[in-house]
Amino acid sequence: MSTISCRAKSNLPSEEQFKDRAERDMAIACYLALITWMDENVGRIIDTLERCGLSDTTRVIYTSDHGDNIGHRGLWGKSNFYLESVAVPLIMAGPGIEPGVCETPVSLIDLYPTVLAALDVPVPADEAQRPGRSLFALANERTDHERLVFSQYHAVGSEMAGYMVRHGRWKYHHYVGYPPELFDLQDDPQELNDLGSDPGHQPVVKNMHEVLLSQCDPQAVDAAAKQRQAELIAYHGGREQALTVGAPAATPPPGETSA
Repeated sequence: MSTISCRAKSNLPSEEQFKDRAERDMAIACYLALITWMDENVGRIIDTLERCGLSDTTRVIYTSDHGDNIGHRGLWGKSNFYLESVAVPLIMAGPGIEPGVCETPVSLIDLYPTVLAALDVPVPADEAQRPGRSLFALANERTDHERLVFSQYHAVGSEMAGYMVRHGRWKYHHYVGYPPELFDLQDDPQELNDLGSDPGHQPVVKNMHEVLLSQCDPQAVDAAAKQRQAELIAYHGGREQALTVGAPAATPPPGETSA
């Protein structure tokens, strides 16, 4: 993995960063090993709750902040809106949660009101208009396939703002300055057929863009994010100095040190 991290600094497409198929396979194996290790440690926590007699009175939420392309579409990493990057595990258990699968689209934004609900803490009056609903309530309601999910991305050197809207069967990607992407999750759950430029789907594209505009002004938010980023770079003494600030991007393998 360390050799992959070093060559990730090049400008080559992700797939071309591997020296051969064996190294690519090793990257996949390492990723799966990390997942296995994570699951093992979650299991240790659950086992401890059971041994302490707390499993019947403890609510557990198992989730993550993002997925990973792991070679899908030739991409390695995240920072995009394809399903393998934005979809995350979300498993809940505990008092008041009925076993089953809830197919209502949800977002990590829903975690904030969920934690408050778990602690019987009311949402502060000045935050009542925040987006998000308690997952405890959503999990026990009738599935709502039409629930809107909205995401945006501005970080890690992104050249332009990215936005995603999922509404019903449609998933819409908008990158400022670039053509939109549209996917039909009902007929194309793997998002292999971009309908963004298809003449027959332009009414859907137009409608989904209007849904996006109901959430934010894409250009204005992009400009605000870039302005704030410029202010932070200046605060740290310019671009070259800012690049030295912060922790390494990844944990080095055992026996190695980060550059």
